[in-house]
Amino acid sequence: MIASTEHKLYKNMMKKGNESILKSIRSSVGAGKGMIAGGIVLLVFTLPITILGLIANAGAVTSILLSVPGVLLVVFGILMKRKRTASWMSYYQEQTGYSEGELQQIDRELASPSVTIVTCRTPNAAVDNHIACFFTEHYMVMNGVYPYVRRLEDIIAVAFSDSTDTWCLVSLTKLDKETMAIGLFTETQRKETLCREIMQELCRRNPDILCGQEIVCDGKLYILERDGAQILRLYQEGRTLELARR
Repeated sequence: MIASTEHKLYKNMMKKGNESILKSIRSSVGAGKGMIAGGIVLLVFTLPITILGLIANAGAVTSILLSVPGVLLVVFGILMKRKRTASWMSYYQEQTGYSEGELQQIDRELASPSVTIVTCRTPNAAVDNHIACFFTEHYMVMNGVYPYVRRLEDIIAVAFSDSTDTWCLVSLTKLDKETMAIGLFTETQRKETLCREIMQELCRRNPDILCGQEIVCDGKLYILERDGAQILRLYQEGRTLELARR
């Protein structure tokens, strides 16, 4: 669903990232978060046994040791999450090639009331509980395990892909060497609708973007998902690219 910054999901992400959406995205996933969750699950099962063992004098050391793995997972998970959060700027610099100054500019734009978001529901969720994409005045920011940040003016073409269960959007930009596949957190049957909403907003913000898999140049048909490197070369040569007419 296309929404504004008044949506509670956006406000929650701003709060978690201390007014930084990029930082919030980086800290919301990763092994550290999984370790914390796993540790909590272990403690839920072992802590009652530990307490009962202590009460029954079943051996203090043995009883306490039952809870040690869960505690260690939580502790190491917290440390990993903190490290991941602390290195968020260098991570985006490596992923995008953008300077620290430009990334700070992206974060400022992401904090603007003019931002548009696209929400979705993760598998088994009853309502939308995740922001799949952010649009600012000059940028698109995809929110996934591997965040995808690009200037709107650099995007050449996007399309929906159903070639695997995890892909949803394929994108080709001036910065890429070939078409990039971007996985999104939503149920399989909802992926096409989500992708169409993202493409709709992309094309509204930059009408020059080609939104579709089939692209034609000089009468020859190219498939975005398959022929990204060739399409990019043609674009760089200044050749005319257009969507195939059906």
